[in-house]
Formats: sequence, C-alpha cells, structure tokens
Amino acid sequence: MITQQEIDEQVTAVEIAERKLDQAEEHHAGAGSETAVNELRVARAEAYAARDKLRHLRTRYGAEQAASVAREAAERAFPEKARKTLAKQLAEGRDEAARAVVEAQQAVARMLAAVAGYDERVRSAAGELRACGLVAGDGEELGGTAGGVAFVGGEVWRPASAADMLAAVVSAAVAERDPRHPLAAVRWRHSGGLAAEAGRDALLRAGVR
Repeated sequence: MITQQEIDEQVTAVEIAERKLDQAEEHHAGAGSETAVNELRVARAEAYAARDKLRHLRTRYGAEQAASVAREAAERAFPEKARKTLAKQLAEGRDEAARAVVEAQQAVARMLAAVAGYDERVRSAAGELRACGLVAGDGEELGGTAGGVAFVGGEVWRPASAADMLAAVVSAAVAERDPRHPLAAVRWRHSGGLAAEAGRDALLRAGVR
C-alpha cells in the first residue's frame, strides 16, 4: 500500500531534482562546455525520473484508496447473518474433513499392519513348504518359491508390500476424483519389482470379489 508519506517524500525529491535542473540549465547557458552539457543531461534525466515516479505513486495511491473505499462499502453491505451462516458452514466442513482425515489415518495404519501381516504369512508358508521339500516348480499345485510365493489349495499366494499397496490405493483414489492430479499420473516403482507388483494386483483383485 502506498502511503501519503511516500508521496510527500517523492514531492520533496522532485523539488530537489528540479532545483538541480535549474542550476544545471543556468550553468550550461553561462558556460556551454562539454561538462556543463553532461551535467544538464544528467539533471534532466533525474528530474524526469523523479516526476515519473511521483505520477506513478499518485496513480497507485488513488487506485488503492478507491479499492479500500469499495471494500469497506462491500463489508458494510454484507449482512451479519450471512457472515455467521457462512462461518458456520465453513466450520462444519472443516470439522467433517478433519474427522475424515483422522479416520483415513487410522484406516491406513490398519491396512499397513494387515498387509504386512499377510505378507509375513505368505512368506512363512512358502518357507515352510520349501523346508518340507515342497519346492514349487512348473505345474506343481503345492510348494513354495525362494521369492516367498506359496502354491496351496489350488491358488497362488504372493507376498505384498504394504507401502506399495498404499501407494497404489492412493493413486487410484485420486485418479477417480481428479485424473489430472500428479498423484493420479504417478507410476510407482514397486520396491519388490515385478513380483511385488503381481502380489499387489492379486491382493487388489481379492478385495473386489
């Protein structure tokens, strides 16, 4: 915001610059030397610059004062009842959003723990099968792999990274609401490579059965 003090100070600066210009013109008229010409050129430039700055300040000051008056009028015209209603609506929206965030944090914690527990069970089962001599290979319906995959009950049980699962869920949820959001376009690099990606997809498919 431009203040009246700034304008007053610039008025003083203009007066000083104009006095210097007057002096330079008198000196130039009497001397006519190259030095006098240069001094006159500098004094004119400084005077013009000072005047331009003063005009600029006054223009901005006028616009800001007009905007301030208009805002005060708009504030007076906005009913107190409407202010209270708007504030109440905003507070209710904030509280609802805050509760949802807390619930989401709690759900994320449960999900991370559950997926980590599932991952541990799958790897443990695969290790147990391998320890019993049941190493999974092509075509076997019972066995475990060195990567922690278990073949049991006609199904393939794959380990799943809890963090990778969370990233996939967040990306999918954001994409559903705002496909252009950066999180929606991210292609997460899975910590376990293709195996972890396959485990994630298998668990996601199981969740929509």
